Amino acid sequence: MTIGADDEATTGDALTPAYGDARAVSVRWAVPPDCHQKTAIEALAHKVRRIGLERARRVVAGGDLRVDGRACCVDERLARGTVLELWRLPPDDPGDPMPTPTVLLRERGLIVVDKPGDLAVHPSARYLHRTLTGWLFRHGLRANPCHRLDRETSGVLVCAEPGPMEARVKGAFAAGRVEKEYLAVVRGVVARSFTVDAPLALQGERGLVRIRMVVDDAGRPACTDVEPVRSDGARTLVCCRPRTGRQHQLRAHLAHAGFPIVGDKLYAMGDPWFDAFTRRALNDEQRAALDAPRQALHAARLTLADEGLSVEAPLPVELAALVS
Repeated sequence: MTIGADDEATTGDALTPAYGDARAVSVRWAVPPDCHQKTAIEALAHKVRRIGLERARRVVAGGDLRVDGRACCVDERLARGTVLELWRLPPDDPGDPMPTPTVLLRERGLIVVDKPGDLAVHPSARYLHRTLTGWLFRHGLRANPCHRLDRETSGVLVCAEPGPMEARVKGAFAAGRVEKEYLAVVRGVVARSFTVDAPLALQGERGLVRIRMVVDDAGRPACTDVEPVRSDGARTLVCCRPRTGRQHQLRAHLAHAGFPIVGDKLYAMGDPWFDAFTRRALNDEQRAALDAPRQALHAARLTLADEGLSVEAPLPVELAALVS
């Protein structure tokens, strides 16, 4: 089983008590030389890099990291070669229902799909079968995603058959030769167009949620153009054109500008809410505060000039209904 996968879902799985659950499975590995005499907490954080020291402490304290058939102590120091066992709840079942992508274009070794919200692109610690790559495989479509969208973000996603086409498309993304337009429903009234030019960096150990991107002068350059489309007086549908491609860029930039995306569990709801969400510890009042089941962000258009390609995906009905 994969440890330390992408996206915030990993954080929640890493903290869910598992040992003793009939559904639980274990992952074993040996302490590497560079973790010799490190604590159990440090060894786990080194292996599952996204969870950080504080979350690793909770996992160890909860008894899910074990050695020689017993739970590790939080301050226990481990010798290299020590075999550790991390207990986890298993990922999704292959028989679980999943949203179905729509093929927008299939030609010249390219397969462009409209990815539904709540569908992960790649396998992770939480999703193994319920992924876009799994859907491609099951439908006999020999293609790999050439870029990424967050699990809850819907819209245009380009896949390519292995070989020259995949290399060219991935090269275009890496070089920034791809134009993207996103539609997002945000809180508040956006009266005029604006640009957010603010470098972004991982929050890391500086905050409660390690994977959050924050505006940081020492971060990587990030720039987003934002244009209002329509508003109902409480929310606004905006068109976003990122000039760069940083992790969580649109979500972080819109929140920084005072217009968080509706339904964004991290950037709209905040670190404490998101932390409780990942630990399945939300109370009824906290759950009711989420104003949409998923973040209202949609990849509406993608233009790949190198291949003479421009593809659009219509705004999903459930997102359009958020701003009438």
